[in-house]
Amino acid sequence: MPDSFLGIVCGLKSEADVVRKAMPGPRIRIAVSGANAERAEALAHQMCAEGARAIVSIGVSGGLAPGLSPGALLIGEEVVTAGGDVWASNLAILQAFEDDALSLGARRVTIFGADEIIASADDKKRLYETYGAAAVDMESHGAARAAGRAGVPFAAIRAIADPASRALPPAALNAVAPDGSTRTLAVLGACARDPGQFPQLLQLGADSGVALKTLRRSLARLLVHLLTLDLG
Repeated sequence: MPDSFLGIVCGLKSEADVVRKAMPGPRIRIAVSGANAERAEALAHQMCAEGARAIVSIGVSGGLAPGLSPGALLIGEEVVTAGGDVWASNLAILQAFEDDALSLGARRVTIFGADEIIASADDKKRLYETYGAAAVDMESHGAARAAGRAGVPFAAIRAIADPASRALPPAALNAVAPDGSTRTLAVLGACARDPGQFPQLLQLGADSGVALKTLRRSLARLLVHLLTLDLG
């Protein structure tokens, strides 16, 4: 299939920029969901219909497992949801990732797909204990659902931004616009009303930068295999 392509679903524009620089060219198509599972599903569904050879969810995640530091690289073995859905990553893709993932220090884990932001350390702990998930994001389950229903291979590559022990500051809870950009004015306004959360927000920004750096140095090595891999 010479015209086939990898369909990449990101939640944020910043994540999409990292993917674009890591793997430029027409064989990669990137869609940005604005950290929304329904939009991620619709975008992935469209790419499946247009001939995507695989759907890959890529971006930063919240940590659920204790001990995962900002920048930790994760390969999703499966995505689970509170509704009981379990979407397994494609075994051939996981095997293709194996050598490079090991050398990059990546862990194969379960990812929890959330429809709402998981902000508190207590909620992160609860999800870890209930589902055994190491990380949480808001688009992998939508992308996985679309790929699964279309019979298209799926995988997820994530990097930890906020660790399990740290709560998100309130200013971050409405920071992502539907197009995946940052609502800068809304964030600044929230900080102006409550300046005490500004240090937390700076820390989150720094940790997110570390996560994006991990993706930047890792993606080319991981994704190149998928351009030629026999996925059946």
